[in-house]
Amino acid sequence: MPTPEPSHRAALRAGGWAEGDVRRYEQLLQYRSRWGAANLDRDERRFLRSAEAALSRYRPTAAPAIGAGLVDAPQGCFVALDFETADQGRDSACSIALVRVEGRQIVRREHHLIRPPRRTFLFTSIHGIGWSQVADAPSFAELWPQLAACLEGAQFIAAHNASFDAGVLRACCAQAGLRPPAQPFVCTVQVARQAWNLRPTKLPDVCRHLGLPLRHHDALSDAEACAGIVLAAGQGVTAGLARSR
Repeated sequence: MPTPEPSHRAALRAGGWAEGDVRRYEQLLQYRSRWGAANLDRDERRFLRSAEAALSRYRPTAAPAIGAGLVDAPQGCFVALDFETADQGRDSACSIALVRVEGRQIVRREHHLIRPPRRTFLFTSIHGIGWSQVADAPSFAELWPQLAACLEGAQFIAAHNASFDAGVLRACCAQAGLRPPAQPFVCTVQVARQAWNLRPTKLPDVCRHLGLPLRHHDALSDAEACAGIVLAAGQGVTAGLARSR
């Protein structure tokens, strides 16, 4: 269960929040993580939104602090990421998964439905998600503290067709008034081409080649597959691609 970072507490206190309100934010954040936003009442969800909006003002660098340098990152630390979107707008993320790898081991998984800014769903036939499933889900802004904690200290973010996921991440951050993370993206399409000269390189093709399990367009399964591709390719290939971006 995630706990708000001490820097979050300090930022709220520096912004003039009372100790009782800071404690309430911590309690509600943990409750939402365990039981889901649907089990919070309207006032509680509004309170969390106001706290997270305040954090974005009081801590403009609340996104993962990558500028400290890779020497502080856990050995071989990266995060594989996958989004599913509701419509053609890059800000319409309706599902996200992050898989954190440290020292060649998966140490954390995050998988969430997201309430997009519009009710329009054009891609339900692809990923099986519709408005009724996300109407009570948290917004991207509400999820951000938890997502940022998973990304913190990672050397790079891996995604299949990374330009798409990077664009969704930037658009969702912009829509929420957040600074996007600073890590470079590594595209596992390019990883597969460099490591194994593989064509075609759609995610099911690469997973079939490597014998990786996949439920395509399930965000967590896709992200785990991306992590598997990076691990199979080795550090030399991915490090070169990360530096080139």
